[in-house]
Amino acid sequence: MKLHPILCFTNSRETAHRLYLLVQLFGGVQAAEFSSRLSPKERKRTLKEFEQGKIQLLISTDAAARGIDIPGVKCVVNYDAPQYIRMYIHRVGRTARAGKSGLAFTFLLRVQEKRFLQMVQEAGSPGLQKQIVKPESLKSMEERYEGTLQDPKAVIDQRPKLKAA
Repeated sequence: MKLHPILCFTNSRETAHRLYLLVQLFGGVQAAEFSSRLSPKERKRTLKEFEQGKIQLLISTDAAARGIDIPGVKCVVNYDAPQYIRMYIHRVGRTARAGKSGLAFTFLLRVQEKRFLQMVQEAGSPGLQKQIVKPESLKSMEERYEGTLQDPKAVIDQRPKLKAA
């Protein structure tokens, strides 16, 4: 599957790693994770591969939200909703740079929706559109997804030994 560069943000290293493992098991997308788990050298290499198109999906903590210019990002996905408006702005600011167009999506639970929309509206962010994913539109992937989740040994074997932060 050929995708334009997608930068996906999570709120923690653990979530980034778990999502990365799930995407790897699901297959079909060249993905990498980007967080403080990586050494500075590994981060630099990962960013270079993402910029070169070798990686289609970069799953990151907020390590890539500020201070790093990543050209060519067509889409930002907030897998976890950011808690603060400044972090939302930094994240979505990774796309649509230098006058180019881009998309940003934020996955929300119903209980998160009101607070998130209020936060974004107070910041004066224009053009938000609610997109509801209907269960039937995901039906074709359901069996493959469930099969991926049934492979716990692969996930456990690849689980990192995280140090206390």
